[in-house]
Amino acid sequence: MNDINTLTRLARADAPTLWRPCHQLSVRPDAFWREWLLDSGSLTERLDRLSAGTFRVNVIDEGWCFAGMRQMRVFSQDKVTQLMWSRRVQLCLYGQPWVAAHSLIPYSSLVGAGRQLVCLKTKPLGRFLFHQSGLQRGEMEVTRLNDEIWGRRSLFYLAKKPILVAEFFWPAMPAALAQLTSQ
Repeated sequence: MNDINTLTRLARADAPTLWRPCHQLSVRPDAFWREWLLDSGSLTERLDRLSAGTFRVNVIDEGWCFAGMRQMRVFSQDKVTQLMWSRRVQLCLYGQPWVAAHSLIPYSSLVGAGRQLVCLKTKPLGRFLFHQSGLQRGEMEVTRLNDEIWGRRSLFYLAKKPILVAEFFWPAMPAALAQLTSQ
């Protein structure tokens, strides 16, 4: 399944799949995927370094939604019926999507610097988040979709307000990276 459209469709922070810390997975990712899935730094910065200036964000959709119980299991109980800002994007290098990402942000998290999160358009969320003082990241959870799409998600806390971010990696990424390094 190297179809990027399928990846983008499946890539949701609230995907109905088993999310677990990596060490609790029954099928563990190989060394290549572990390095990408468990990296606690900015994925945006890492991809940008690989891109030779070609890094771009392609916005698939963004807007307000009401979160259901499935989405809210990762948030505290007072967020269960809250309005959320949902943003789905592709992170592209060399004109091709490499990562599909989805963020869910409770309305109550859009205070202070967080108000800018609904105005990012094609700016990367990671670049914004990792330049905020006091940013905290919760435990990383990992999942595998269709036996070949690895994804990760975690809660970030900006001014102690939660932001759920999930990133799903294009299965052909190892081959694409090998090709880049051989040139």
